Amino acid sequence: MLLAESATFKPTVLTVVKHAEEQQEGDEILAHAAQLLDPVFDAVQYKTRVGQPWEEIVAEGESGNYDLIVMGQRVSRPLLTRIRGLVTQKVVARTTLPVLIAKREAQPLRRMLICDSGAKSPSLLKLFRMRLPAILKNATDVTVLHVMSQISAAPGIRGEDLLFTAEQLIEAGAPEGALLEQDMAYLEEMELDLHAKVRHGLIVDEIADEARSDDYDLVVIGAHRDEGLPRFLLDDLAHELVLDVDRAILVVR
Repeated sequence: MLLAESATFKPTVLTVVKHAEEQQEGDEILAHAAQLLDPVFDAVQYKTRVGQPWEEIVAEGESGNYDLIVMGQRVSRPLLTRIRGLVTQKVVARTTLPVLIAKREAQPLRRMLICDSGAKSPSLLKLFRMRLPAILKNATDVTVLHVMSQISAAPGIRGEDLLFTAEQLIEAGAPEGALLEQDMAYLEEMELDLHAKVRHGLIVDEIADEARSDDYDLVVIGAHRDEGLPRFLLDDLAHELVLDVDRAILVVR
């Protein structure tokens, strides 16, 4: 409903029941959603699918002309979550669509933390602006974060660069500084309050800590689609970030 304030779209509301005999429960969920949404939107489509939730969400996403999947995330026992994984994690790993995971109390998405590794082409910012322009257009304050990690450092990077601030990296002409400078230039025309920031350490920990350190409304990350590669590969951190970041998170593809 908050997204509708800055974008025109026709939402589809999906609920998934595991067994056909639970259809009434699904109908009740959709009826409650209709009470909230029908006064706001001109047209809402309501659907129930039967099966495993993550499988049906991914299947529905692939079957329709959708731009974005929006999900909530239940709080469960940490150890069990780490072993089994959350529905949101499984959807993020397998869908080709961007996924917005709502956490905490809903509020306008004005202050954004964009975590750009610079590892992909096109860049995270270009993908964000290309695929979901209405969400980025809604921003008033954007921080672009790059995490300096010895594990993921680019080949040839000097050891002292791993301790530099964003300003020092830009002044030194380091690859990471060039990335931050490029991102800032890309956003300047949008008349935002812009900030470049560097943190040093393990990528997941530093992004989660930065998200908690300020009053961000949305954390934006990129992710490769899971093609059965080991989860520990450096270019797929979304699995952990979806769990560890404690506010709304948008996974952009």
